[in-house]
Amino acid sequence: MKTIISASRRTDIPAFYLDWFIRVIRAGKVQVRNPLYKEHHYEVNLRPGQVEWIVFWSRNYQRFLKQREIFADYNLFFHFTMLSHQRQLERSHLPLTRALNQVEKLAAYYNPQRIIWRYDPVVIWQQSAGVLSNYSPVEFENLCRRISALDIRRCYFSFVTPYRKFLRRFRQRYPDQHHIGYKTAVAQRILAGLKETAAKYKVGLYSCCNDDLVDSSIKKGHCISAELLNSLNEKTPVSMAKAPTRQDCGCTKSIDIGDYLRQPCFTGCMYCYANPSHP
Repeated sequence: MKTIISASRRTDIPAFYLDWFIRVIRAGKVQVRNPLYKEHHYEVNLRPGQVEWIVFWSRNYQRFLKQREIFADYNLFFHFTMLSHQRQLERSHLPLTRALNQVEKLAAYYNPQRIIWRYDPVVIWQQSAGVLSNYSPVEFENLCRRISALDIRRCYFSFVTPYRKFLRRFRQRYPDQHHIGYKTAVAQRILAGLKETAAKYKVGLYSCCNDDLVDSSIKKGHCISAELLNSLNEKTPVSMAKAPTRQDCGCTKSIDIGDYLRQPCFTGCMYCYANPSHP
């Protein structure tokens, strides 16, 4: 069977490394470094005869939209993160008006079922003036309204995973503040708001890597789902083998070609596991 290429959970290739990706696509191969055993490298065949799907992950598809014809020989799937901005958490941010313009173009060029909108991770923290979050009820409703109108019906969300490096970064930068977990009352109020608004616009909520949130109105997320991909392309199915990347992950096997360190993501999200160099 042909493979699925993930481009990439480890960095934002469409936003920052698309030229590099185009070069290796044209070369038909790429050398990938093992993220745990960095002295180990392996070659990945990128020719259309070997690759059925490329799954993109990004917060900015501007460059891709200008050069999308280069990927005409592949089936494409898109994760598009559109999340309310908090300067305390991210170095840079694509304005939601521009993000919405891009997702409209993606939906026009590709089947909307090939697009997942990611509203994650939701971060909540306490400071002296009160509780803050990057969840905005007004912006979330606007996003639901605009994105559902494009017939994009999957919204993947999560509450931030309290990785040690995230908590360390947060304490170092904001020593008088502290992170609030998803089992607290304030988080449950946010969760109720997400559910109510998503239901209003008939947007399905999917929990990414947090099975505790799965209930009658929230499904378990499968960010790379062979079942979904095969339903979108029945002629050349891909393997249904599961290959979770972390706890509660429901993903199908894929090959990620990104590199945490050699290809740093310049969005600079404090909470991101894929950004180990963030101060």
